[in-house]
Parts: sequence; structure tokens; C-alpha cells
Amino acid sequence: MTHACEPTPPPSPVSPTVSPVPSDVFVPHGESPEVASLVTPYLRIIRTVLPPAEAERFFVRALAAHEEERRRAGSPQLGFSAYLWDGLGGSWGGSLAQISAWESMQAIRHLVRKAPRADLAAYLRLGLRP
Repeated sequence: MTHACEPTPPPSPVSPTVSPVPSDVFVPHGESPEVASLVTPYLRIIRTVLPPAEAERFFVRALAAHEEERRRAGSPQLGFSAYLWDGLGGSWGGSLAQISAWESMQAIRHLVRKAPRADLAAYLRLGLRP
């Protein structure tokens, strides 16, 4: 199942306490523009620091880890990070680029977990887009 991505609407007049979403932020269908504006820079970091094939593999493995965690919800489990680490294999984490991508994914995960109704899978699929 694919989710459509919608560009964020152009900024409109806002109160001083609300900041507009940058025009280069894409919001997965049904997601909050505020969450997307916080997650998008981390997606961009992953796409920038890793070669394209490695970035794609990283997002695919992150999606698999997310699905594994969801599948095991309610039972004892290791969790997203352990499933992702296992899926990436023993050679992962040997470069500064990989460490940067890993930390960016942890930030994405933390932001999405704190946002009501945010869907990590939607953001990971967005990260798969070139």
C-alpha cells in the first residue's frame, strides 16, 4: 500500500507563536505539518550522508524493523533499534556517515513517538523517495 505525499500549502499569515512550514517540506498524507517540518531535516540528513543505494537499504531495513516491532506489540520484544541494527548487519556503524544516519533515525523515531497519531512508516516511505 502506498501513501500519497502532499506538498505543504504555502505559508499563510500566522500568529507570532506559530511558525510556518518550510516550502520544501513534504507531508505524508494525513500527517501533521508541524511533525513533518521537524522530521524532514533528519530524512534529508540520511539521504545526504549515505550513498543512494545504502540510504535506500537503510530505510527499507527501518521499515522492516518498524513492522517487526508492531507485529510483536504487547509481547516481550527487543524493539525498533535492535531490529534495525540486526537488519543492517555486522558491518553497519563503521563510518561517521552511518553513525549520522543512525542518530538521525533515532531522532525521527523519538519525534514520531511523541506526536499523537504520527505514522513512522509514512515517514520512512517518504525517506525512500529519491
